[in-house]
Amino acid sequence: MIRPFIILLLLLMSQQALAQQFAEFKTDTNRFIHYYDYGDGQGRLPPEITEQYWLINGQKMTYGSGTIKVKVDANKLDTILYMGYRRSAFDTIICNISEAKSYTFYHNDCCGAFDVQDDATGKFIRGQVIYQLKSASKSNTYLGTLGEAGILVSKQTDTLKVHCRSAMSPNTYPISFRQIEICRDSLCKEGICLQEEGKGEPNWDFGYKTISTKMSFLFMPLKSKPLIIIYDPKTDSIEIK
Repeated sequence: MIRPFIILLLLLMSQQALAQQFAEFKTDTNRFIHYYDYGDGQGRLPPEITEQYWLINGQKMTYGSGTIKVKVDANKLDTILYMGYRRSAFDTIICNISEAKSYTFYHNDCCGAFDVQDDATGKFIRGQVIYQLKSASKSNTYLGTLGEAGILVSKQTDTLKVHCRSAMSPNTYPISFRQIEICRDSLCKEGICLQEEGKGEPNWDFGYKTISTKMSFLFMPLKSKPLIIIYDPKTDSIEIK
């Protein structure tokens, strides 16, 4: 015969396991105190705040709308649609909702976008990417980017971290992978802050010309573990982990 307290323990463990299957997202409005007298003094928020919203797993979230829950899945990439102020189209943001954590979105006063915080650490999450080639290429040069930083990609590449970026920039990053030609003169129209292996300081003035863009999207990190992007020159295909 199963004792009542054992039944209760099993029920609690079952509920806890179920709860751990979901990540929670919410927004912060504490920073909007200086907006509370906007307009007629009735405590309304300005349109640059209220007109922003997100669609996460089909659920709409706005500033002050409460918490939404999303089932975690470490084996797939997730898509968040973000509508910014005075925008006519959504930004599509790629992420991986793989851990049952709580996240808070903060309005970025500087850039008009937002930052995402891991509530367990109380810190904004910094992006990291590992770019790799599945097979070596002697004739082509490839560049992987993360925000304003870039790295020349070989078969084994160091982890690309954030460089040459304003402290006020949001922690949602444009990411790209492209075949390039390195510029040998000052006529280049494209440039990036290049992370070079074995060097403490990046190359702030690396110039290049894009031959072809293999991949480009917005990336929102939800954990400190690097995103892994593998390109196969033979099949011209990309794998993301």
